[in-house]
Amino acid sequence: MNPDFQKIKSYITNAIQMDEDVFGLALDYFVVKEIKKGDFLLKEGKVCHQIAYIEKGLFRTYFLKDGNEVNTCFCMEDSITLSHKSFVNRVASTEYIQAIEDAKVVTLSYDNLIKLYQLDYAWQSLSNVLTERECIRLSERINAMSFETAKEKYLHLLEKQPEIIQRVSIQHIASYIGVSRETVSRIRSKILL
Repeated sequence: MNPDFQKIKSYITNAIQMDEDVFGLALDYFVVKEIKKGDFLLKEGKVCHQIAYIEKGLFRTYFLKDGNEVNTCFCMEDSITLSHKSFVNRVASTEYIQAIEDAKVVTLSYDNLIKLYQLDYAWQSLSNVLTERECIRLSERINAMSFETAKEKYLHLLEKQPEIIQRVSIQHIASYIGVSRETVSRIRSKILL
């Protein structure tokens, strides 16, 4: 087996029970891509044609509001990134997915995923688990944005994804939690005291 597929295999088999033969059905469908820092996996207005497992690197998902970038998600190693609405409904994306570090991903196209659904139900089960995880992530994000203070949002991010704080610029973190750079700087200085 291609060594590039070992990590995605581990990710999948940790999500659901899948034997070697069923996983092997996807080997001809996976595509490994190198993405440079600053390049896009997806741009607004384009249909998301692939789901991407992140083997190395970090991505941000954002949309534009009145010309300003609003970060909605950071995705790093051993996770999946895609525009769910665009991918599932086959419509133009309203968001961007950009590498903020050099990255390596293993992609699976929408058409090939549908083929896998038809070959074995385990692939549909995987899709269901990933959708459930995304629903939980979105629910937690909505709750945080609706009910938490700026400091609580920052502390939540620090608790759940401490590496994001170290790997992402203060500007992107501020956009993600919905405050100014200065507010994030004040929060950081108070935490360090």
